[in-house]
Amino acid sequence: MLGEGIKDSEVRYKNPFEYEKYVKRHFECMKADGYQVKISERLYYRATKDKKIEQWLENNLTMLPYCMKSLSDIIAVTGGRIVSCICQMNNYNNISTEIRAADRFHEMELPDSRMACRSVIRTTTVSEIEEQIKYNSIFWTPEAESAGFKAKA
Repeated sequence: MLGEGIKDSEVRYKNPFEYEKYVKRHFECMKADGYQVKISERLYYRATKDKKIEQWLENNLTMLPYCMKSLSDIIAVTGGRIVSCICQMNNYNNISTEIRAADRFHEMELPDSRMACRSVIRTTTVSEIEEQIKYNSIFWTPEAESAGFKAKA
């Protein structure tokens, strides 16, 4: 039993900067064009000291590309598109994702992201981002359509 606890506390990187380099090189989401991933220095530091935090971070980074694809698909189904998306991993069990999306009705009016709808989703894991988007899908649907009718001008 005691030997297992020691193994769990072992980490691959003793230096947070070395670990950050590893993460940026080896995870697809860190090189994505459609969204940004920001990881706090504190989280890198904690991941080098605690195997559980390191595993949590790497599992979430692995799932992020699939989640962002799903998110984009969900928004596209309602006639929208992602203008920008920033996923911030601030600490263990603390992910904040800011999404700016435009619907098809404002597409022509959008020279930049000022007219985009904005949503901030706070979760403990990446998989919860998708769950929150599905639960709050009304956010991505124009109000008149979500009510089951088309508003007349």
